[in-house]
Amino acid sequence: MKHSTTTMISATLLSLLLLFLTAHLASAQANIQDTCKSAAAANPVINYDFCVSTFLRNPKSGSVDTRGLASIAALTSVNQAYNVKDNINNLLGNSPDPPTKSGLDQCMSLYTSMLNTLAQAVDAINGMQDDNAKGLLNTAIGAAQNCEAAFGQAGTASPLTQGNNDSVELSSMALAILDLAN
Repeated sequence: MKHSTTTMISATLLSLLLLFLTAHLASAQANIQDTCKSAAAANPVINYDFCVSTFLRNPKSGSVDTRGLASIAALTSVNQAYNVKDNINNLLGNSPDPPTKSGLDQCMSLYTSMLNTLAQAVDAINGMQDDNAKGLLNTAIGAAQNCEAAFGQAGTASPLTQGNNDSVELSSMALAILDLAN
């Protein structure tokens, strides 16, 4: 009889633990959805589905507060900048025509600076230096926009449009979510 009682108590505790974990995961996902909904409402550049999918790909997103989501968005923007810079290197290696090369060279410089800017933005978000973080994120947004504009000035189509758009959106997400954290 004693073994049966112990088993019953263990089963009850396990059930309560599973119920708690399920409720915690559901509330974390709701936090992501609510945060993305608010961020998309605050800035038309932010696509709700893009925002949610960005956070759902990061396992830490379910266990952080709003400031943590802003930091994750900024870190994701750093990764995006690395990806765009790698793409620029690959495109430059293919001996592009002079107008495209001119745009790529300008973008390489912009994205090289952007990586440092975004790393500083992440540190500022984590250090609760919100005004500094916002200025840095706005600088990163401007750099991606300037990269895209460089191709128009060179009179050629940008091969980086999607990467630039994603860079703008990720930094905009971090900026909007940081505003929600206050």
